[in-house]
Amino acid sequence: MKRKLLFIPVISLILLLFGCSSSSGSFASDKMIKLKEEVYITSNDTITEDELDEQIGEIEISSTNESDHDDENIISSNTYKVGTKLFKIKNENSTDMIAVEDSKTRYLIAYNNKYTKK
Repeated sequence: MKRKLLFIPVISLILLLFGCSSSSGSFASDKMIKLKEEVYITSNDTITEDELDEQIGEIEISSTNESDHDDENIISSNTYKVGTKLFKIKNENSTDMIAVEDSKTRYLIAYNNKYTKK
């Protein structure tokens, strides 16, 4: 009888833990942009339009589901809307950082998650 009484709370706990888990995954950061094989995290650092170089693409998929970002040929974000423009920054390596059009007059710097300021 005691085994049955112990069995019920243990099973209930297991069901509760599995029921609360999320299968969609979560991102280490919001404002993530995946461009080819590089992952960028958008900062609050702004840049002027004069400092922008050529447009290098725009967001093609906007999703909070990590599996939607697996395709290396798609430019995606977990925050920015489809159509958000991405730019090279003059005199900077686009592997290290890019600019993101946050609004028609505001551009933010997105740093490669491997990038470290020296």
